[in-house]
Amino acid sequence: MWVTGPSVADRRAAAYALAERLQAEQRRVEVLDRLNSHDTDPRRIGLMAEVLARNGIVAIVPCAEEGVPSVRDRHAASCTRYVEVCVAEREGPEESAVAAHKVLVGSS
Repeated sequence: MWVTGPSVADRRAAAYALAERLQAEQRRVEVLDRLNSHDTDPRRIGLMAEVLARNGIVAIVPCAEEGVPSVRDRHAASCTRYVEVCVAEREGPEESAVAAHKVLVGSS
């Protein structure tokens, strides 16, 4: 799950809100937050997310748009599920988390 948009604060808030929702459902989740990591290369983070996803862990990456197309292509080539939610299209981080949750678990 890639959480994109112009506001770093909104991306991060939505990512962590989504992680909390999924953890409450006993799902395995990892937030790959580039601001809390020395690794800021989106392709490398994309590879980490892909490996986690292939092993049944929901990887949530709050990120800007740069590097996302290459990550999307890599996930498609490996048949790894890729979902992207843009926080700019929502009223706030919580609404983004709800929308992302619906996409991931298939609820309405």
